[in-house]
Amino acid sequence: MPFNATASPSPRPPDTGLAKHHRINTIRVILSSALLTFLTASCAQSHDPAAQGNHSSGNATSSTSTANKKSMETTHQNASTATPHITAEDISTRMLGLIASIKTAGDLSANKLETATGLKVYVNPDNPGKFAAGAKITDTWFVNIKVIKGSTAGTSSRLMFSFDDQTNSNADMAAVCQVDFDAYAKRLTELGFQSTPYHGEHNRLIHWNFTRDKVALQISIRGESNDKVNHKCVSMIVADIQE
Repeated sequence: MPFNATASPSPRPPDTGLAKHHRINTIRVILSSALLTFLTASCAQSHDPAAQGNHSSGNATSSTSTANKKSMETTHQNASTATPHITAEDISTRMLGLIASIKTAGDLSANKLETATGLKVYVNPDNPGKFAAGAKITDTWFVNIKVIKGSTAGTSSRLMFSFDDQTNSNADMAAVCQVDFDAYAKRLTELGFQSTPYHGEHNRLIHWNFTRDKVALQISIRGESNDKVNHKCVSMIVADIQE
């Protein structure tokens, strides 16, 4: 099955301001849907005895194709038995540990991501510099992680981490906010990161930037719910890491 967790945009000038923010959110939506479909298909195939049989026989080949087709059509809700599970607190703690260990782009690998998160990491067979992992937190919330390594020497690598609302209904974030933005900010400050808020029109806070040497983080936040708008939760982290 092709690995297409994100689109391949044509070259464009360096990202700045709101344009960058909207572009990353677009990538995030594509990533969430495509990655979870990819994970579902991979897990379903690995649990299908027919798909693991003798691939040299016509029947086995037919069974494999059927299994792949069915898994591609399975919704996230019906795929709960095949999709890995993790708590938001656990993955947040693990991500902070991973960020702490990254000094340059060379520190980021599929094996390291798998060890740090405890999740199965899937590598793009056509481009080993792209790899991803994902898991279910609740019926509403999934976590997705994607890495795109720099394609040439001297270019930065990008790590994207997000909590994604599968209902697209601006769902209550209580389930993914046990480690809230204040906790993230406190830990990142302890790790030597410097923080700067980024504001848009009418002084509206768009995201926070955290920088340390060759690592630059952009953290998007959201109020937990309509009743707790001042309790800020981490929605997405985009990390750009220089060589």
